[in-house]
This record gives sequence, C-alpha cells and structure tokens, in this order.
Amino acid sequence: MKESGIRFNDCFFGEPVPFANWTPPGCASLYAILVTDANWAPRRFQPLYFGEFGNNTSLTAVQKEVTNLTPAPRRESLFVAVLPLPFSTTGQRWMLRNELIWAYNPLCKVETARSQPAELVAKLEELERRHQEQTAELRLLFASARGFLPPQPQPRRRIGFLPLDGGLDSEGQTSLKLADTLA
Repeated sequence: MKESGIRFNDCFFGEPVPFANWTPPGCASLYAILVTDANWAPRRFQPLYFGEFGNNTSLTAVQKEVTNLTPAPRRESLFVAVLPLPFSTTGQRWMLRNELIWAYNPLCKVETARSQPAELVAKLEELERRHQEQTAELRLLFASARGFLPPQPQPRRRIGFLPLDGGLDSEGQTSLKLADTLA
C-alpha cells in the first residue's frame, strides 16, 4: 500500500490540502505552503514557503504568516502539506526548515534564511561583550573582597629527615639531613 504525500529532500510531508480547509495538527510540525505549477514534477506543487510551529499552534498564527506571503486573490490557490515532528525541539525544526529552504529556494523566506546567521553573529557578539564586562566586574569584586578576608597561613615546613639533592651522596649511600624543626 502506497502512502500519499509529497517528498521534499528526505522529508515525507502529508498530502497537500487546500489552505482554506486546513487546520494545524496538535503536535509540532514543519509545513510547506504550495502553489500548483505545471513545471514541477513528479507532483505539480511548487513550494512557496517552509515554516514550523510548536504544539497546539492556532490556525490564526499560521494565517498571519501566510497573509504576509501572497496577495489576497492568490490565497485561494494555496495548498499546505505538513510533516509532523511531535518530539522535536524548535532548534531541530529550524535546522530542517533552513535545510529545505536552502535546497528548494522557495519564492518566500529566502532572505530571512540567509539573514539569520548575521542575526546570530550579532547576538553572539553582544553575548561576548556582556561576558567580558561581567568578567571584569567579577575580578574587581574579588579584588575588593580580598581586603576583608584574613591572610592565608604560610605552609609549615615538614618535620623529620629530608633527603639532600636527589637523596644519594658520592658513595651511593642515602644521606639524610635533620630538618630544621625550629623554623
């Protein structure tokens, strides 16, 4: 028995349904907004947009994203296919979504997929700057706190016989020296 659906890369999405009749599943998923196109094969659907959502996402949240993608008259010709990923993290879904965007170059979302690394670099630089500031503040705090702590006691010398320079004298015998116990 052959399952119906549509494959993008190694991801087997469900059968495309008209966007007007679709309701999101209750689990985390990737979705593809599709439009019919005679030039695409083997299925006549061209991806316009790849998106993701978490558990129990409302239809209105997805509709807001789609509203920004296409003009109103064209929305009736849109289809949606869903890849349920029930136990996935947001990072895993974003990675898979970005992989699909890179592979299929959809008409929408191309700019944001390429601009995300720049956003991440900016965030990383901000985190590094704050880390350096906090490190400097902690060093100042520790330096000022040392004035309130009692001085550390000096380590005591060992008591007893200690070997001299490697422990052997000129005759190959072990030479021992009485440690200065009065120090």
